[in-house]
Amino acid sequence: MASWQEIDRVRKDPKGFRALAKALRAQFSADLTDWEKDFLEAIAGRAGKEEFTTRQSEKLLQIRDDYTSVDKLPGGFSVRIVLEQCKQARLELSQNDEQWILQSYERSPTTIKRKHFGRLMRCARELQIIEEEYVD
Repeated sequence: MASWQEIDRVRKDPKGFRALAKALRAQFSADLTDWEKDFLEAIAGRAGKEEFTTRQSEKLLQIRDDYTSVDKLPGGFSVRIVLEQCKQARLELSQNDEQWILQSYERSPTTIKRKHFGRLMRCARELQIIEEEYVD
């Protein structure tokens, strides 16, 4: 999660703000939601030296953070180990979660996007790979 200082710094740098929006749009185009795509396009296409709002800055940095790959989960758990164990026990999950685990593993067996670690933690708890006391 972005700090207030980072949010404020990015907000006051329109050129850097637009460049980050363009880079995120190019790098994560296939994974972005329609709203995220529209937001990034609107920001990237905006001209001038006018500063952005705090809320716009928060959303831009949230998109950046959500699509960052992580290899550790809260509590210090390894994504590689938890994902592998979930894959092995996936038949005990709902069909949607089973498919999601397989897709996540095929995409990368060692990392996961930050925005998805909550779902992986939920699946791991359901399969009793991670105990309930480890809260996100």
